[in-house]
Amino acid sequence: MTFEIISFGLIGILAGLLSGLLGIGGGIVTIPLLLLAFTQIGVPSVEVMHLAIGTSLAAMVFNTLSASYSHYKKGGVLFHIVKPMGVGIVIGAIFGALIARFASSSFLQIFFGIFETLLGIRFLLPEPKITKEKKLPPFWGLSLISLAVTTLSTMLGIGGGIVNVPILTHFNIPVKKAIGTSSALSFLIALFGAFFFLLVGMHSTRVNDSVGYVYIPAFLVISVISFFIAPFGAKLAHILPTKILKRIFGLALLVAGLMMIFK
Repeated sequence: MTFEIISFGLIGILAGLLSGLLGIGGGIVTIPLLLLAFTQIGVPSVEVMHLAIGTSLAAMVFNTLSASYSHYKKGGVLFHIVKPMGVGIVIGAIFGALIARFASSSFLQIFFGIFETLLGIRFLLPEPKITKEKKLPPFWGLSLISLAVTTLSTMLGIGGGIVNVPILTHFNIPVKKAIGTSSALSFLIALFGAFFFLLVGMHSTRVNDSVGYVYIPAFLVISVISFFIAPFGAKLAHILPTKILKRIFGLALLVAGLMMIFK
């Protein structure tokens, strides 16, 4: 139990910092760590990835709520973007949970590893130069984008910020407002994703101390710690040089992704 608490506590710290600092839910880092922790405590291999995904989404509800509120107080959340994308989030969360439910744990792990590796490479590359002004899509366009992002995010147990921030900056949204808006979107993705993941796993897992695909001890420890750490990450986002941080983060993602694929 001591090993569990320490492991989940460290995961909570990382999730909270990343949520506030980069506008992401932290799942891109917490999933590999939860996978490692769950394997150590004896979770069956056939459902270890499903449990990691569901627990990650549930824990993200609180750190993304904390981070988005911190960004909101700084004027960093654009609600004219959140509203249309929120429509796509509800539908995408259902699709993502259903796809994950019928996919094997090994498939989800390899797919996650490939996704994480590609993201790591992307973070290590220079930022593309914006050549001309790009207007935001209309309401339905933003909803469709959000539906696709949320389906992928729920399926992988991530908050979607890792995709939403580049999308928003592509449409010339300032980086700090893109991060703040992404935090709010990640909260909605985590909320609906966790809810539907809990439902689809309700009669599919027999792991002790779990409800659906949510492992309660990990959920509680990670949620509490990340909730209080996230505001510090939000403050750091307005202070630290994001380019250097993204390079370090990209290298970490690359290594973790390759380990997920070849484990």
